[in-house]
Amino acid sequence: MDTPLLDIQDLHLEFSTFEGVSKVLAGVDLQMQRGDVLALVGETGCGKSMTALSVPRLIPTPPGRITRGKVFFDGEDLLTKTPEEMQRFRARHLGMIFQDPTTNLNPLFTIREQLLDAVLYQRHEAKLVPGKWKGFLPSARQMRHEARARAVELMQLVGIPDGERRIEEYPHQFSGGMRQRVLIAMALAGKPDLLIADEPTTALDVTIQAQILRLIINLVKQLNLSVLLITHNLGVVARTCERVAVMYAGRVIEQAPVRELFRNPKHPYTQGLINAVPTKQTVRRGLVGIPGLIPNLTDPPSGCRFHPRCSRVMDVCGESVPGGSPVGKEHLAYCHLYPEAP
Repeated sequence: MDTPLLDIQDLHLEFSTFEGVSKVLAGVDLQMQRGDVLALVGETGCGKSMTALSVPRLIPTPPGRITRGKVFFDGEDLLTKTPEEMQRFRARHLGMIFQDPTTNLNPLFTIREQLLDAVLYQRHEAKLVPGKWKGFLPSARQMRHEARARAVELMQLVGIPDGERRIEEYPHQFSGGMRQRVLIAMALAGKPDLLIADEPTTALDVTIQAQILRLIINLVKQLNLSVLLITHNLGVVARTCERVAVMYAGRVIEQAPVRELFRNPKHPYTQGLINAVPTKQTVRRGLVGIPGLIPNLTDPPSGCRFHPRCSRVMDVCGESVPGGSPVGKEHLAYCHLYPEAP
């Protein structure tokens, strides 16, 4: 088998808080091959975004610290790289789309200034401060000219019409959907191998959500991207992704191809998530919620972290952490209900 593009092994992440040490991630295992479109789903606070931010090492330290595990990208362990090496690595290999386009674009600078800086930074051709245009050597001016042409090209790529004119406008002159397209263009500036999309449709209305999802799907095909999509919306997963990993309280508890997971969920938590989605069938019989609350991660339950809320709990669930059990083709469930792989 080819070397995975992304291979997260036994990742542990802690945060120091006023209440104590919060064990945010407790042994995350996750793999992606080139060309994968993988969804990472779960309730708010389950560790989806922290897992994604651990890959480019954007966790604030302190208070956060990775205490154990490995993060391999195309065979390289990212956790052993120096900050300078990681800066170059992010510019060349990773693109990231954040949740809220309103807060991730600076209202004081034009789209041109922000997008050009992204192009120049991610190519490592220059490090420039937005708005400072004077005093450059001719070679620097040439770089800015080429970067502007690339920025207009990126705007066209993400579906922003009349890029030559609109690149001179400010963020407030763009709608929420168009601002999100600008963020996608910035993430693509360095021609990344992996695009991490952290709930890119959360702040948008339903119609614009569909447009952004279609755009991401088209970019995957057009640019041969791999995408890690962070979301809590199972409808988005069904329309967009090929594989899905379900997280609960800092651990991956089930992985499968999307159709297999929806047709035959194995982990009680995954079954609860799917039963809580409003559909024609669930509306007729009534929605069934998952009892209880996500545990306090400063004092998490022993063994399987879901066992205090599980309707099928056994004595062993509170004693040991379940390993991955094969329950179908490319389908793993981390649950004591199923025998572990030898």
